[in-house]
Amino acid sequence: MTPGVGPTSAPPNRGLVAHYRLQARMMWEWRPARLTLLRRALLSYVGACLALAITTIALPGLRIDGLGTLLLAGLLMLALDSSSDIVLQWLFVAWPIFVAQTLGLAVQVVAIIAVGRVIPGVSVEGTSTDVWGAVLLTILNTVFAELVAVSDDDSYYGVLVRRLVARNFRSAPQPTPGLLVVQIDGLSLPVLNHAIRGGRVPVLGGLVRDGGATLHPWVALLPPTTPASQAGILHGRNDGIAGFRWYEKSTNRLLVANHPDDAAEIVRRVSDGSGLLADNGASIGNLLTGDAPRSYLTMATIGEGKPDDNGRRLRGFLAGSVNYPRLLVLMIGEMAKELYQAERQRDRSVEPRMRRGLQYAVERAVTNIALRTVSTAFVIEEMFCQTPTIYVDYTGYDAIAHRCGPERAEAIDALAGIDRAIGSLVKAARYTARAYRLVVLSDHGQCLGATFSQRYGQPLEAIIAALLPRSMTVMGTTDSIESAGIGRRIAAELGRGPGLGSLVARLLPSALRPFRGSAKPSATAAPDVVVASSGSLAHVYFTSQPDRMTEATIETHYPHVIEGLARHPGIGALMVRSASGNALVLGPQGRLDLTTGRLDGLDPLDAYGPRAAENLLHLDGLSNVGDLILLGALDRVSEEVLGFEELIGSHGGLGGWQAEPFILCPETLPLTEDPPIGAPAVYRQLKAWQVQLQGAHGE
Repeated sequence: MTPGVGPTSAPPNRGLVAHYRLQARMMWEWRPARLTLLRRALLSYVGACLALAITTIALPGLRIDGLGTLLLAGLLMLALDSSSDIVLQWLFVAWPIFVAQTLGLAVQVVAIIAVGRVIPGVSVEGTSTDVWGAVLLTILNTVFAELVAVSDDDSYYGVLVRRLVARNFRSAPQPTPGLLVVQIDGLSLPVLNHAIRGGRVPVLGGLVRDGGATLHPWVALLPPTTPASQAGILHGRNDGIAGFRWYEKSTNRLLVANHPDDAAEIVRRVSDGSGLLADNGASIGNLLTGDAPRSYLTMATIGEGKPDDNGRRLRGFLAGSVNYPRLLVLMIGEMAKELYQAERQRDRSVEPRMRRGLQYAVERAVTNIALRTVSTAFVIEEMFCQTPTIYVDYTGYDAIAHRCGPERAEAIDALAGIDRAIGSLVKAARYTARAYRLVVLSDHGQCLGATFSQRYGQPLEAIIAALLPRSMTVMGTTDSIESAGIGRRIAAELGRGPGLGSLVARLLPSALRPFRGSAKPSATAAPDVVVASSGSLAHVYFTSQPDRMTEATIETHYPHVIEGLARHPGIGALMVRSASGNALVLGPQGRLDLTTGRLDGLDPLDAYGPRAAENLLHLDGLSNVGDLILLGALDRVSEEVLGFEELIGSHGGLGGWQAEPFILCPETLPLTEDPPIGAPAVYRQLKAWQVQLQGAHGE
């Protein structure tokens, strides 16, 4: 297995014989593993017997005498049904789906007749019994088959790939390799290495062990969040993105990256038309577009209030390609799993932990099952469309790690599911007309830690309000909203414009309904203080002055705030501008001038690692940062980082593994800067690889 795969199996003869030979080969290569095959065979046999028993009860004209006869009849029905299903899938893969389904119904009629004549003790009376028995058995066998094969992602995507191969069988091979970039949202390099050693990600582990790929770190500068990283990776610049959310004094606007209008505004500000996907690429499941002409489940485009080609394509995909019974069963199973695992955490007194109710269980099912399934299918379709660059973001690990913890079983299970999806993409790329080079990366990591409210009984904005005059108003934005937006992407795509999709979106639970607008400039008076939190990073804005306030000005107007926050045990460090424009960092027992390097007392950044000063200087240079910038406290023993948002897995500040993402790339695509420093450096690397691949016609 290598991360650079392509159309190695396309035979020189494009005739009918070659087509069916290739289909047979693909059916063999996409077959389930041996243990899976044995489990499916046993469960399918039980399902066939159960379907016969139910049909016997429902149809008086069908009679089976005794359990032994039922077991024998079930075996014969299973053999006929399985063999005919394989043949029909092979012969009619290029035909509309209803053709194979209609023929399968005819096979069931023949099977019932055969069972009635061959097996003693089975009686079938009349043609109507044959027909209605076939209809009922087809329905029951379909349901049982989906229940049996529900977790077999590889076989599921194998059917899609075979249909795409049949549709594009005569496509001419493309000489220029494409670039497939898979982002695993929120996964740090240390957690990935642990998962590789633990055997939880055999696909990614195999790519590294086989020598076809190399694994590297890259440094996510402050703030290590998805909007900042994706702006840098997809557009080459992320200045002005101060966190996952930030406040802009000039317009009295709070921007939240997973609100469609705000994501679109971020794209407007950072795009110059030369994004990573401007080469007729495709954006799938991202926050930002990368200037892609086609975007699916991308936050910056789903807020558009009219249907377009992308919206119609999604609704067509959901209607024609999604296996609804399978998806429904998987989502119900994921919800049940979440409720059990949440109760298990409570039972074992796992700390830190947070409340995980039914609403989150629904969101987890949508994010970790539906979104991953649809995104993978879109990637496969774009690969068969010979799209030169594809960028997909799998968010399931990040969303679950926020609520459960980045190293805990729930999050690693989600990572294993993403690994299986990547394996399906690698296998699908063997049959595309364009070869693809696979790059897997993350945008940031996560760190575990109790929330500020859990530790101190009240949110950060309440602490700040207590340090201010009572007449002042403080608006806090420390509620957990990042993962909430992820689960709404499918609903938002469905809700674009009129039609059935819009109706479905309106009927969804409130946790999954699309966002309608965002925090726009308000005609009402702004609050006196805005606290905008992004994980373990918080910006504090005093709105009485339009420009960034200095330490002296803040102390003059609000004399107790800086000292009170700097000495609070939940705040590891505080940054503020001096009157001369220097960046100052204050801690409980020390003061550091980042511009001059002067230190008075104990270094407030000592616990945050050697790059802490560099990161804070970088953040200080961004526009729209707060008058005060707060970092969550770091526990030196447990290495847990306190988060200001209501999430026990956080990122956005300093400490832990949140600034330690990774890049896994083919050995034929070496890094020019190792490690890349900052997301724009990753953009430059990916653009360089695009240029390299454009000159790789002879590969």
